[in-house]
Amino acid sequence: MNQESRRESPSNVGGLSPISKVLGKAAAREKVEVICVDCGRPFNAIPWGPITTRVCLVCSTVRQERRETLERLAKEHAEEQRYLDLIRVAGVPPRWRDVRFGSLDPDIQPVAQKIARAYAEGFSKESPSLVLYSPGNGTGKTTLGYCIVNYLVHEMRVPVVARKARDVMLELRNTFSDRQETEAAVLNRVSYADLLFLDDVGKDPRSQWIYSTYWTLLDRRYDWQLPIVITTNKPIEGRGEVLADRIGEDAVSRLLGLCGNNVIDMTGEDLR
Repeated sequence: MNQESRRESPSNVGGLSPISKVLGKAAAREKVEVICVDCGRPFNAIPWGPITTRVCLVCSTVRQERRETLERLAKEHAEEQRYLDLIRVAGVPPRWRDVRFGSLDPDIQPVAQKIARAYAEGFSKESPSLVLYSPGNGTGKTTLGYCIVNYLVHEMRVPVVARKARDVMLELRNTFSDRQETEAAVLNRVSYADLLFLDDVGKDPRSQWIYSTYWTLLDRRYDWQLPIVITTNKPIEGRGEVLADRIGEDAVSRLLGLCGNNVIDMTGEDLR
């Protein structure tokens, strides 16, 4: 660059920047009358040749508002579709779709209700697991479990999978003769949701296959540190038959690793 060009450079002599020059030329130009392509009314615009605006200020505002409305509607539709997908994937049976903490009798299992509600309201993927136990039937374990599920799905929009434990085992067994679906696909559906709710764990007759399957499921959730809520009639420990007798000691070890001491004893009379 020679000496003359350096003297003429705006950066050297403190002149206007290129953008300022363009704006200055625009301000100096005489506006021309243009017909708005939207409303057909004339308005004044700075002539820029092929890129001269063809939309008046009023119609430009209307266009912007329309774009924002369409974006908002698209976002609302996407959110609604995600919500419907959460409901579908959760798979809550009709009998339990309307159970909510607010509809429960506060005098029935009040301590268990308080713990379950606090668990749901404070839920995150880092939450511990939870065991709802009673030696008998009809004490409200399943009801509380589905209260947690429905709260997470409808209030917090959390991905949840809810299943009868025995139904999961039946689905897995069906893959032995059904070539349309694999055992791995069934396990994947229940292994990685933010929360898995398994109802009536320990109902299946004991077998090495049951032990292995429960261990695989709980081991996956243990590795990924994903919480599980279960209901069961079998105690974690004690005299007589315990949960490990039905699902295997390794599986119970993984369960304890996930839930620690979060076992709610719901022993009580049958309310059915």
